[in-house]
Amino acid sequence: MLFSCKKAKEVSQPDKLTLLKQQVAGEWELTGGVYIMYDETEKISYTEKLPFETPAPWYDFKNPETLYLSDRHGRQALAYKISISDDMVQRMDIAATDFDIAKTFEITKINETSMSWVIDQRYDHPGPGFASRVYTEYNLTKR
Repeated sequence: MLFSCKKAKEVSQPDKLTLLKQQVAGEWELTGGVYIMYDETEKISYTEKLPFETPAPWYDFKNPETLYLSDRHGRQALAYKISISDDMVQRMDIAATDFDIAKTFEITKINETSMSWVIDQRYDHPGPGFASRVYTEYNLTKR
């Protein structure tokens, strides 16, 4: 005689992605974070709290492909894409702005009221006086 147990139903990858996109949708204000530079010996060479500017930037995720960034440079429409890797890392790719390059962020926290992104950039062979790594954490609050 064979018996089997019904496995707990897991949320499929596409459903997790849909849920993540729904959580991201809406208006988010940058309310905190940190910018840390490391020198060629991996020692902290510079630290600054975010946001750098007043008023703080805010992000309006209108649909699954366009966000409106409002900051000291005005309001810009940017393309973005949310993805979940096979190892369950949640990412957001944001297109280049008029004043900055395109970036890929890891979404490290998200719920109904708060979201955190991290970008950890490493540079090969930076040389004396140059950053070998730049770590930036963005903490956002839903508006």
